[in-house]
Amino acid sequence: MLLNNALIFGAALLLVIVASLVASRQSGRLLRVALRFVRAPDHEALAANLASRVSRAIVVVATVAAIALICAGVSLTMYEIDCGPRLWAWAEASLLRDPMAVVWQVLKLLGVVAGAFVVYRFVRVVAQYLIAGLRRNAAFVHHDAQLATLLERLLVTLRWGIALAAANLCVALAPPPEPVVRALETVTIVALGVLIARTMIVIAHLAVDVVLQFARGREGHRTLRYVGRLEHLAGITKRTLDYFFVGAATWIFDQINPGGRLSEFGLIGIRIIALVYAGRVLIEVFELFVRELLLADPEKRSEAENQQRLTLVPVASSILRYAIYFCMTVMALQELGVDTSPILAGAGLLGLAVGLGAQAFVGDVVSGFFILFEGLFLVGDRVTVGDVVGNVEEIGVRVLKIRDEAGVLHCIPNGEVRSIANHARLYVNALVEFRLPYAADVNGVLAGLKAHLTEFRPRCPDILDDPEFVVQDLQDTGVLVRCVARVKPGRDDATCELLRAELLTALVAAGVAPQASHVVVLHNVPASR
Repeated sequence: MLLNNALIFGAALLLVIVASLVASRQSGRLLRVALRFVRAPDHEALAANLASRVSRAIVVVATVAAIALICAGVSLTMYEIDCGPRLWAWAEASLLRDPMAVVWQVLKLLGVVAGAFVVYRFVRVVAQYLIAGLRRNAAFVHHDAQLATLLERLLVTLRWGIALAAANLCVALAPPPEPVVRALETVTIVALGVLIARTMIVIAHLAVDVVLQFARGREGHRTLRYVGRLEHLAGITKRTLDYFFVGAATWIFDQINPGGRLSEFGLIGIRIIALVYAGRVLIEVFELFVRELLLADPEKRSEAENQQRLTLVPVASSILRYAIYFCMTVMALQELGVDTSPILAGAGLLGLAVGLGAQAFVGDVVSGFFILFEGLFLVGDRVTVGDVVGNVEEIGVRVLKIRDEAGVLHCIPNGEVRSIANHARLYVNALVEFRLPYAADVNGVLAGLKAHLTEFRPRCPDILDDPEFVVQDLQDTGVLVRCVARVKPGRDDATCELLRAELLTALVAAGVAPQASHVVVLHNVPASR
């Protein structure tokens, strides 16, 4: 069997090589005669150019045929199929019975080959014309490289598709042995599946880029502006479209072995890929919806409300993201044939156990939700929580982060936030205290200080109203006076520093410096000399 197959396929391989050499040499002569007959200008150079192209094509066809013969010989020998008796039976049934019919059959096969060549040339011209039309279109101006790649892959697909169609037509006109027919069908299915998948990937990538460019140019449109904001999905969309090869492989396996395990695995893989992509798109769409719902038209709301919504957006996005991830995982396990009922039941019991064992954690989370939705304070507010005074940097679901004046970051569990003093709502008071001597004209000095601060107020936009002076206490060292100024939230410390400097300047200019006086009275002391 091995010797018979080696002789048969070796003879066929030798025949292919000899035929290709003869055709390559004779093609140049025939082209010269034809071009001289039609009186083509510079027919010698044109004939040499065409002969070179024809020779390359013949070499390529002969190489492919040789590789196919070698693979077929090895495969048939591995499956212990002796080609000698089958080939002889086929020759007796067709070639030797009616030689004229065989000649007519060969002429029909040559006609099929010539027709396939003409069809390919026509389809090639049509494809080049269509791609040139797309290049002239304004929507494809910036996609020349992708259009060139599309044309290249489209021509390769058409070339091999027409060649395989012609081969199958030749097989239908002159049926060879059954193994050859099955081998040709397998090659056709595999080649068409791979080539069509490669072409569809380029078309899909080009379509994604064109749609995003179209949406980007129409940001003002009510609906298309949302497509433009999902531009960062282009990368994952293209990566998902690259899995066209999985679909092609699934189709190939299903055609070769309908209902086989490989085709079932391919369908499962396609569904899981589609599920992951759909989940990713849902996450982006929901985040866009949350942002549009909570952050749209910020000029129509107060600054405090905008800040509160900015705090809620990441929390809502995180909850939606984890919920979609959980649903994706459960659905993917169902696609893999895993029964998710015990998993869901176990997750419920685990959640109950965790809830009972982590009451502090649950309390922190619940308190965090109340803090977020009640809007007691927002990110950036200056607050006092217990003994900590500072600016809020982050309001998490479980932890509140505050940075004090020394730059120290305090992480306080939300469950421990019992009392809150917010310094960032509407206004705060800047308080400055100083003493005046009893001998001074207190009313006159305070009137002068008030006039001085009234002149100073335009230079300090943080002060919201004219400062007021209040006699706070009559102490043994002087009159304690308090200056009260209403300032913007969070600007009380900086404004107090400015007010102290201005008050000192005004008091020194008025000749009344803050001072403390102590009176000492001695009784029953002899008069001094």
